[in-house]
Amino acid sequence: SIKVSDVQSYAKSLDDLMTSKFGKEFPGTVTLGHFAFNGYDDATHAVVISYDSESDMANGTAMFYTPEFANFLSKVQPISESVEQSLNRKLISGGNNNQADNSVYTTYYMSVKNPKKYAAAWTKLTDAQVEDGNISGSYGLRAHTHGNNNYYSHYAYTGSSNIESAIEEQKNLMQSESFKTFSKNVKREVKKTTMMVVLATYNYPNS
Repeated sequence: SIKVSDVQSYAKSLDDLMTSKFGKEFPGTVTLGHFAFNGYDDATHAVVISYDSESDMANGTAMFYTPEFANFLSKVQPISESVEQSLNRKLISGGNNNQADNSVYTTYYMSVKNPKKYAAAWTKLTDAQVEDGNISGSYGLRAHTHGNNNYYSHYAYTGSSNIESAIEEQKNLMQSESFKTFSKNVKREVKKTTMMVVLATYNYPNS
């Protein structure tokens, strides 16, 4: 996540990079999002990269040490400040990957004591929510592997078509019987809940 002082210039620099040969050869989906709600965190935006495999991740990371990416950094460093860098492993992915239905992401960052039990309970919860028609976009569960391990161990997200749908779907989630059952069966500490509005996406989808 990043703190950006000149959003228009940052977005243009990223667009120039991702529409160039560098971006077309980059082996992952790159999403630029704005935090509509982010609590006390200083970050205003996030650049989220999703890879299909470990080899894609390794190849993508190697591209960060090229002259093309260095040129991008030289343009955005005066107008942006890094807040968090982390690597997270995909555990569960599902739902509808239609880009229009994933314009807003609600993300729950949490500390989980029993990851295996949590993943099983979370799967039951999302299955019930999908059956009730309460997740319009994609959903996923990720394990935090690199970064500040004192903050969160996992995060879960759901995609929605717009802010209104995201709020409505969250309200329905919290009021559902499946969520009540889920909350009774798992031990977790939610550290932060964010809402991110997608501004631009490149090489979509690599869910």
